[in-house]
Amino acid sequence: MNIFSGILASAAAIWLVLTPAVAENTDMQQTDQSELSPRQQQAIRNAFSGLHSKAEQKMAMQMSDAQKVAETMCRPIALEYFRERYETADRVFLGTGGEGSLTLHGNSRLTGTGQVREGFNWHYFTFDCHLNPATGYATSFSANLTKTESFRRHPL
Repeated sequence: MNIFSGILASAAAIWLVLTPAVAENTDMQQTDQSELSPRQQQAIRNAFSGLHSKAEQKMAMQMSDAQKVAETMCRPIALEYFRERYETADRVFLGTGGEGSLTLHGNSRLTGTGQVREGFNWHYFTFDCHLNPATGYATSFSANLTKTESFRRHPL
């Protein structure tokens, strides 16, 4: 065995060791890519461009796609949905920030958990929000209430 065979064998061994790591990085890059359509991505950028500071815009753009869709596309239609059911509904939160509280199914559907405030009550719910990738808007919203808590303050 000459010196070049040894170098070639060493290079092959290093290549075999590094190949899984390279494949993992390639897979990781592919999973980091957004499934959202170009129109949905533009709608998100447009919505976030109205934030007050560049720091807020940067923080918003670092959210997961599911959180972006929840904030920009589904929350407005969710508030309309709940105002039809509760006259005093004024706040809706989609997702809890916890793992699994929002699930984006491709670019056509978001499911998860949320809360709506109605007067002194907070209603907890699971939801299903359908999206139109061609327009960048939510097309429908439905929810199932899971529990209600009252936070009426009593005078001291």
